[in-house]
Amino acid sequence: LNTVRKHLSSVKGGGLLARCRAGTLVTLILSDVLGDPIDLIASGPTVKDPSSAQDALDVLQEFDPQRTLPARIYDVLSAPKRSDDRCVTTQCFNEIIGNNAIAVDEAGICAERLGYNHAMQSARQCEGAAEDVGRHLATMMIDTLRRPPGERRINCLITGGEPTVVLADPAIRGRGGRNQQLVLAAYQQLLAAGLDEDQWRSLALLSGGTDGEDGPTDAAGAVICDEVHRRAVELRLDVADYLRRNDAYTFFQQAGGLLISGPTGTNVCDVRVAVVGS
Repeated sequence: LNTVRKHLSSVKGGGLLARCRAGTLVTLILSDVLGDPIDLIASGPTVKDPSSAQDALDVLQEFDPQRTLPARIYDVLSAPKRSDDRCVTTQCFNEIIGNNAIAVDEAGICAERLGYNHAMQSARQCEGAAEDVGRHLATMMIDTLRRPPGERRINCLITGGEPTVVLADPAIRGRGGRNQQLVLAAYQQLLAAGLDEDQWRSLALLSGGTDGEDGPTDAAGAVICDEVHRRAVELRLDVADYLRRNDAYTFFQQAGGLLISGPTGTNVCDVRVAVVGS
């Protein structure tokens, strides 16, 4: 997507840098792209673009083979290009001042301050399906729960990244986002473990977008804990059905597990926190 954007904009893909006439330009970057490739973050307005218009056309061939996008986009990308003779006279320094790794690290500092023995991990590339990430986190929580308290070296796991969701058919699709889908899949895994009441009271899992938004909803993500679990059981909510229809928002809206923070004014991907108590 960023590759295509760069070739449709006079600002992105180094366009801003080429038009800058200052002696020095300092760019402070908040990274919402895993791995922090500065030419892709915000489509790299102050970074020389390593891609070509053909690269952008190749992306569209993969994701829009039927050419459903406006013809003007293809016209612009296919038009003969003059050689790029723009002279960059500005010395530019691109500094990443915030990213997912920093967010995860700061969450770890808070966990340590609260007395948790924590472990942290920030993804550097796409993590795959949100459901798989959620189930993996749930499995780790179950393994920890089943250890004697004295053998639990870690009781707080903090991870970050940005998984994906395959959308259901529009005819059945509900509301939700990748964080809500992740937590609902984790809940399904926890249910399958047959936990007792004491074990449910000992765990909690949160997943949220650092921008305060998750998909086309007003929630940043969702939380599963004993209280949410009990409410879901009382309402006899069908977890598999809500997962299948990408309707995690409606599930957690009823069970009380929505995480609503409002817009945060920043975006450094997602953060998840899994806690297992004694």
